[in-house]
Amino acid sequence: MNSFYIIDGHCDTIGLIADHSLDQFRNGKCHITIDGLRSGKVGLQFFAAFVGPKSSHPCLQRGLKLINSYYTMLEAFAGTFIAVLRPDDIDLAVRQGMIGSMLTVEGGDILEGEIVNLQILYRLGVRAMTLTWNHRNEIADGVLENRSKGGLSVFGHEVIREMNQLGMLIDVSHISEEGFYDVIEASSKPIAATHSNAWSVRPHPRNLKDEQITLLADKGGVIGINFYPVFLSDRKAGLYDIIRHIEHIAGLAGIDVIGFGSDFDGIEETPEEVNGPQAFEKIINALLKLNYKEEDVLKIAYKNYTRLLRDVLKN
Repeated sequence: MNSFYIIDGHCDTIGLIADHSLDQFRNGKCHITIDGLRSGKVGLQFFAAFVGPKSSHPCLQRGLKLINSYYTMLEAFAGTFIAVLRPDDIDLAVRQGMIGSMLTVEGGDILEGEIVNLQILYRLGVRAMTLTWNHRNEIADGVLENRSKGGLSVFGHEVIREMNQLGMLIDVSHISEEGFYDVIEASSKPIAATHSNAWSVRPHPRNLKDEQITLLADKGGVIGINFYPVFLSDRKAGLYDIIRHIEHIAGLAGIDVIGFGSDFDGIEETPEEVNGPQAFEKIINALLKLNYKEEDVLKIAYKNYTRLLRDVLKN
């Protein structure tokens, strides 16, 4: 299968650039590298600005620092990346043999409870936002907030409406179960869990239950398979464990809901045989050897995310 590319829905590389300078990326000290992206045939990489919990720093200030580092990276590699602001930019990047990059935010804490900050982020090029990290913020509870059983707040509902209106992808990775169901009901557009796995394969608070995955599929959304070993297995994880999650989700909800969300540079360890984007081809080949139809593999590789982004982003 020669004609394919990968869309990866999540990495944390710009955090390393912000904290350790562009040399961290330039010198190949990140999971994500230019050579790795090219050899792995990545056509679009989501770059997340992970702001972290508000207890550690002012979240908007941290987010702006990360966004600045993202644009520093784009300027340094102007002949390599094309910023994706609209769906047609993905096709442009592929046609020109470049790598599409999409700026996202991980953690709605960055809004500091002000909807105008969401509008500003959109003007700065942010096209997706993970509503929470693991803990509660002004939008909703995170997955580790297990006492309050809280879903979307009044402000959270306002954020959902505004993201739909602006044309921003809503990411429910890290959100509480109650919050997940609230978002499914409140959003007029399909949503994503850009870097999450199947709870039935590996019971972990960060993974989605079968009912959540089914609803995500019914609404035209995508779940991006996360490569963090702790989310893949309760033992040492490898390529086979990534395939196990794909197989379970495909059997449960169909191929059209599956994508990739590696979480590279946001995880302390990687699965055996999968230590960077150069390994995507191994996953593709493993699926083909299992007799997945070529068209289904293409959907997992990029077509599902492409369809989702065309449904959500504005041209």
